Amino acid sequence: MKIMNRRLRQYRAFIFPSSVLIVLCLLYLGVQGIQWDVNTAALAKMIQYFDANVQPRTKSDVQYAIAIRVPQDQCTQEGSDIQTVFSKQDAEHVRNCLTNGEKCVLCTPSKNVIAARPTNTKPKEHAEHVLLYPLGNSPMDKLLAQSDQDSCVVFYSYISPCVSKCIQSKDNILRGISNWINVRTDGINVFVFEKIWHKDIWRKDLKNDFQKIDEKVPFYRCNKTGVMGCKKCVENNKVEPFCLLN
Repeated sequence: MKIMNRRLRQYRAFIFPSSVLIVLCLLYLGVQGIQWDVNTAALAKMIQYFDANVQPRTKSDVQYAIAIRVPQDQCTQEGSDIQTVFSKQDAEHVRNCLTNGEKCVLCTPSKNVIAARPTNTKPKEHAEHVLLYPLGNSPMDKLLAQSDQDSCVVFYSYISPCVSKCIQSKDNILRGISNWINVRTDGINVFVFEKIWHKDIWRKDLKNDFQKIDEKVPFYRCNKTGVMGCKKCVENNKVEPFCLLN
């Protein structure tokens, strides 16, 4: 009996009191449940800045994609100033690269930006695909290697990912987006577009395909109708009409 009691005391020594276990569980759930709300006004300021300072000069409404790593407050606080982390000089350099048909892979001193236009080679590669592939060694992978959980990664495509090529084809960007989110499980991740690809405006399945993107990463639209405004495209499994209007 003495031996059994001694062994029981030794066993209990390795068991946390139930109150401690409860606290640990709550702390764990609290950490896991942390969510950062994107401030759409802050996002609108960022996209307006891209429009004014990064849009290639080749012609109006030319397609390009850019991804940037910034401190969280650039995505959560309306009063933040994108120029503190992406100066007009750096933006001009990225714009010149794009205008000349060149790809930017961490091409600024702060190494927080990647950008590309669609390729002219056949078969043409769309700008979003250029930044997200090849998996494991893409420009996006290189950008993510510089990020941490205290940052926000914004992927912006001037024109929405086209349904036939970017979402429904075997060469779609969904695996690239999954790779991005799998690599970067912490911090804020945002996918934004501005204009709808003109051939997709009347597609009945556009809602479903936008939902496929939002299932992987929070999906937003920013559009200028007088002033730049942004909205999340999917809420409670419903697509926001703002994201579907021409």
